[in-house]
Amino acid sequence: MVSSIGPQYGPDDHFKAAARLHQSAYRAKVLKVDFDKYGNRLTESAGRALLNYYDGLGVREALRQRYPTYSKSRDADMLRSEHIPFNLFAPLIDRPELTKRLMYRILGVELLSPYQIKLEWAPKPAEKYLGDRTSFDTYIKGMDDRGRVVGVGIEVKYTEQGYRLGPSEALRVKNPGSTYWTTTRESGVFTNSGCKLLATDDLRQIWRNHLLGLKMRAVGDLDRFISVTIFPSGNGHMSDALSRYQGLLADEGKSDLQGCTFERYIDFLQGGADIEEWKAFLQDRYLVKGPV
Repeated sequence: MVSSIGPQYGPDDHFKAAARLHQSAYRAKVLKVDFDKYGNRLTESAGRALLNYYDGLGVREALRQRYPTYSKSRDADMLRSEHIPFNLFAPLIDRPELTKRLMYRILGVELLSPYQIKLEWAPKPAEKYLGDRTSFDTYIKGMDDRGRVVGVGIEVKYTEQGYRLGPSEALRVKNPGSTYWTTTRESGVFTNSGCKLLATDDLRQIWRNHLLGLKMRAVGDLDRFISVTIFPSGNGHMSDALSRYQGLLADEGKSDLQGCTFERYIDFLQGGADIEEWKAFLQDRYLVKGPV
């Protein structure tokens, strides 16, 4: 039995509307389960059954290791990006050769094993770093061919764009002596370390994730940090935001701030039948068909 596509959400922008419809159709036609309020939301029973996650290659096990308990926003909403890092990156944990090939194709860096791969992770204690809740959707650490410790911090976006400034974050943004601005000044990678554009709604998430890695480098955890944002090609907002952020970096910092589309990432996946099945899942699940 095919379930109904379910209600959509009128205020969505063009790409988000297309992605919501795509997720609603996937739930109805592939998962064949009912919806909760909007078509892209699983019922609690389906969410608890982990239908939002790939059934294979250690994805669900990695989720439960990181998050032992159910979360409606993460586990039942097929549109929000909170669950996506597990589907995109958990299979890399026990596959160093695949990780090596991907890092080279995405970053142009020969990153050597052994790797540390963490999902939804931040270094601790927070007070040693930015002193807030900034974290990486995925963090990969290895050595380059020169023996340097390299950390790669990955942020995953699906339909998300910028976000409004919250009260706690506002205190740091407005204080020139906060860890945000001191890390910015001391990093040496910005053309103008006091540029207020860094703290705007469109760029602030990129900035914070970049700063966390730069602070890890400053305290000696890493020799090099590379910040990567992965997003669908239809999310033109993220492509534009990354381009504008790159324009605020000195030449020596530009190569350590990169973007990669879902399409490129998935295309780079190569392996045996198990990898091809996972690749097909990612294509069907996340790549919005037709014009957006």
